Amino acid sequence: MNETPPPIRYEEMAPTPPEGDVSLPALIEGEGPIELDVGFGRGLSFLERAAQTDAIRLLGVEIKAKWAFKVEERRKKRGYAHARAFRADVRELLARSGPDGCLSRVYVHFPDPWWKKRHQKRMVVTDAFLDDLARLLAPGGELFVQTDVEERADDYQARIAGHGAFAPVGDGWRVDHNPTGARSNREVRADEDGLPVYRVLARRV
Repeated sequence: MNETPPPIRYEEMAPTPPEGDVSLPALIEGEGPIELDVGFGRGLSFLERAAQTDAIRLLGVEIKAKWAFKVEERRKKRGYAHARAFRADVRELLARSGPDGCLSRVYVHFPDPWWKKRHQKRMVVTDAFLDDLARLLAPGGELFVQTDVEERADDYQARIAGHGAFAPVGDGWRVDHNPTGARSNREVRADEDGLPVYRVLARRV
């Protein structure tokens, strides 16, 4: 009789940041500017950005243990020493992270897929999240948020524009391209399905 294999306990296998106060620069070796990929999912955006250049240090944070583990394993196999992937709730992590001004760019790809009111507490792009990014982004640092839901894009833009710590890049908040070209899995799927993608790009003032 075939026995059912034991479940894979990704929660125990996925790398996590240390407890207590966290120094983001201490999480990754090197000296380059630090970029943060929030909610990288299956990891395409994270791995493509790591492949583009080793002149930056890249941190990825994903709440799902399975993908955090798998993407970090792929990262190691590809030899990207300037990148690290972790499992964490980015909202909780950033609230206890420093030092101020240590990030040069933050990417938030297709967050907040929950529509029911009971899931509102799981929203990523909130005023508190923007407060933490305003503290951690260096002056001139960029925040890039994209979604395939226009209503959400309108909300993100309004929140960012109303925060006071951010200014639009160029003539407006919306852009028609991904600034690095490192596309997320959802972005690729949206392009394949012919769905519009709404992108907001801001700079820390």
